[in-house]
Amino acid sequence: MLFVHLKTLTSFQFYLRLVQMPGRYAAAFAGYLFVLSIIVLFFFTGSVLKENLPIFLKNFPQVTFEKGVLTAPQQAVSVPIPQTDYQIVFDAGAQVPPTAQELVQNNTLAWVHNNLLYVPSGDQLQIQELPDKLNFTSTPQVLQEYLPTLQSSLRAALFILSLFFVALLLIYEFGLALCMVLIFNILHGAFFTKPMMVRLALFLLGPLTTLFWLRLWLNIPLFALAQTVLCIIYVQQIFRCIGEDRL
Repeated sequence: MLFVHLKTLTSFQFYLRLVQMPGRYAAAFAGYLFVLSIIVLFFFTGSVLKENLPIFLKNFPQVTFEKGVLTAPQQAVSVPIPQTDYQIVFDAGAQVPPTAQELVQNNTLAWVHNNLLYVPSGDQLQIQELPDKLNFTSTPQVLQEYLPTLQSSLRAALFILSLFFVALLLIYEFGLALCMVLIFNILHGAFFTKPMMVRLALFLLGPLTTLFWLRLWLNIPLFALAQTVLCIIYVQQIFRCIGEDRL
């Protein structure tokens, strides 16, 4: 699969051979990219947590939980999340919770009050009850003690989230590639059959997913547009190779 992946990046002519292969090879290639994307994200999130979690805990205010209930601070205190514009807010003295719109407008990922955790989700608030066994005061010494446990827990949670994220990413990339293949196929006189177009779109996940991996470490402005442009370039060059073969 690694050889096929490299060829999808470097050879437009090679795609004309790939579309002739049985569909199970294209499906296996998509599965290979799924697994590899999970691994890449696992190492990426691990490096991000290692760099930013100590900074996050260093700026963490002193909050107190007694039997799962937030008792301090009595006024709203925010904790910025490193390298983002988002924050987490603790407020034991609030009378009523803010609306989901207010949390989104203030870039608040989570708002903690009494024994409840409020998380904005679209136009609604997701509310989770804190465990009643939570007795905790966030002194620097305590936070440093819990750093390894917190890091392991976050990595496990991010790993589970990455399964859904990568699946959605590959579905999006496949839809983008299939649309471009369909458009160019119509313009070039329907050279590919429907199964061949599906296989071609699956193998185009090679360059599209590789661009996403690069995006994790490199700043690529307007990434969605960059993916679309890359897809157009690859599909256009593949059909150019078809035209040359017809001559």
